[in-house]
Amino acid sequence: MNRPKALNALSKGMFLEFEGALRNASEDRTVSFIILKGEGRAFSAGLDVKEVSGFASRSEAREFVYDIVKPFWKRFFDCEKPIIAMVDGPAYGAGAEIALASDIVVASNRSSFAFSGGRVGALCCISAGFGAEMINGRKVVEMNLTGAAIGAEEARTFGLVNYVEDPASLETRVSEILDEMRHVSPVSNASFKRIRRSTFTTRVLDVAHTELLRAITSPDFKKGAAAFKQKTPPEFYA
Repeated sequence: MNRPKALNALSKGMFLEFEGALRNASEDRTVSFIILKGEGRAFSAGLDVKEVSGFASRSEAREFVYDIVKPFWKRFFDCEKPIIAMVDGPAYGAGAEIALASDIVVASNRSSFAFSGGRVGALCCISAGFGAEMINGRKVVEMNLTGAAIGAEEARTFGLVNYVEDPASLETRVSEILDEMRHVSPVSNASFKRIRRSTFTTRVLDVAHTELLRAITSPDFKKGAAAFKQKTPPEFYA
């Protein structure tokens, strides 16, 4: 993810390019594993709030959700090659969800994670739908209802992160994991991922994106996005 000045916030363009990169990697027989990382000082700050809050109409927001975001997540979950997230820095909102949905997460000790969409009136719909399958269910609920961030070590205790390393050791740890994966049949790994994917129902994904559209077209999102731009806390309960 290469928008370092925006902390790799997920814009329409990034979602489209990301989906395309996953498609190419999935179809390329010379690619065995996929590694995700963020350029600069963040993994990803999540949705590009400035862009998403600037949609001119509900139909434009609907197009964003159903023509861009939903196909991205379908591609992500349908990918049969192992995906490793190498996190160095903040992974917030949809950025934290990308880490959550990855098969293995290696994080630096300066990383932090937050399902923070609700703090701007948006929604972390993937963690709501599938989070309990991947990490401690109680914790994923708390993280969504509060939007509060946790550090890498705490994330590891709840199963969101596999390994925590010094920043300089991240690539070494990932290389060690890849070396171990090379002892396992690609067919076996693909079959394992197909079985795991079967537990993520289409109905849940449909509900998740219906609710994401509801959230980003709500008055709360307008209020939260305006506060975000002004760098002030939103007053949802005023």
